[in-house]
Amino acid sequence: MSHLLPCGHEVLDRAQVHYCGYIQDPLLAELLKAKTPTGETREVSHPDEFQFILVHQSCELSFSGCLYEMERAISAIQSAELERATELVGRCRSWLLLAARQLQLLVDHLTPEDFAFFRGFLSPASGAESIRFRLIELASGVGPHEPYVGHRGHMFSFKQFLDRGPVEGEGRPKTRWWTPAMEERAAQPTLRTAFRALWAPEPLSDEEASARLTALWRGERGAPLKALAEALYDYERAVRAIRKVHLNAARKHVKETPGTGHTDGVLYLQSVMETARCFPLLSQVVEASGSGDEQ
Repeated sequence: MSHLLPCGHEVLDRAQVHYCGYIQDPLLAELLKAKTPTGETREVSHPDEFQFILVHQSCELSFSGCLYEMERAISAIQSAELERATELVGRCRSWLLLAARQLQLLVDHLTPEDFAFFRGFLSPASGAESIRFRLIELASGVGPHEPYVGHRGHMFSFKQFLDRGPVEGEGRPKTRWWTPAMEERAAQPTLRTAFRALWAPEPLSDEEASARLTALWRGERGAPLKALAEALYDYERAVRAIRKVHLNAARKHVKETPGTGHTDGVLYLQSVMETARCFPLLSQVVEASGSGDEQ
């Protein structure tokens, strides 16, 4: 006797593994619906709001894939399984490049006029509230107390900027972006610290560290530690690809107006591009060698 499932497929056994159930199709269908702030289903305010929601949901799934592989990569580095670590870092890079391509869809196909139609429905929300991307930054090596962004005449560290509480007033934070999950992740090993422990387990001056990393970068191509360094630099470029496409989207859709959060939009994103690095010393060494191409 066969059975008709809610998805419309007829199967031999109601309990058999089925594609729609395996990928949780009912949940996916529910996620495709626009929602009010309290979770009720609503109509999209503009036809292109659907693609805007779908792109950002897709990015969050890609970020989840990156985070999953990154924890495995950190463990592999700590265990000195360098070939495995290099492969896992490459997976992380691929997840981020996939997210960048997804965001590029909005740059290519969403017009400023259409975005302006539904932009007001987003305020004061901001893509900067993405917990997964913030966890990626922390797990990669962006230090919570390192310079992160220049904002209205002041240089903020990563945590300083995110850990400001919501206050009334135009241009003031309406959401505290720093969360307990970020606090917990900030105390754990990162790609940067795990990699550094391999090539500089002892304290070094800035000059000594730069010289040692330069020697590593100029070393034999294919050597396991050099291959890992190359993978980490390529991963850094993928992070910057995400930042760049976000910046390009802001330039196209909001120009010089403030962001949907409390930031200065384009100016904020430009500053992060210039300041925030997962592997600042590695990036400096590679770019000084002339072998680092910008995304």
